[in-house]
Amino acid sequence: MSLIYLGILLCVGILLFFAGIRDFRKMEISRRQILILTLICLIGIPFKTHFGLWNALGGAAVGLCIVGISIASRGQIGRGDGMVLGAIGLLLGFRGCLAVVCLASWIMAIISAILLILKKGNRHTKLPFLPALFVGYIAYIGMRII
Repeated sequence: MSLIYLGILLCVGILLFFAGIRDFRKMEISRRQILILTLICLIGIPFKTHFGLWNALGGAAVGLCIVGISIASRGQIGRGDGMVLGAIGLLLGFRGCLAVVCLASWIMAIISAILLILKKGNRHTKLPFLPALFVGYIAYIGMRII
């Protein structure tokens, strides 16, 4: 991996961290943060080791599917989460985006189970997804670098 690509991955991680904090506190994601994240991911596409436009578009399609599910479920899944996934998908590609979503979903399943066991929530409890997405992103990048 080139140093420029690693720097872009780091910038995306930092933006995800701050977006995750905002999502945790307010259960919302700033459009400005999504726009900046998308622009940085677009800039990073040519610096990937295996540059492929179809791969980048496939990653973005994963996020767009989440946005579609959000609309169909009347907001049970946040649209902002889907937009962030679409931006990350541009940079990581189809398989990378799916891996991050799977890791984040596992993290949320574990947290949800713990909350249910401790009786701190029920099936209607809304949880922020971006902090788990950040952890999934960091885990995926860590696996790719090592």
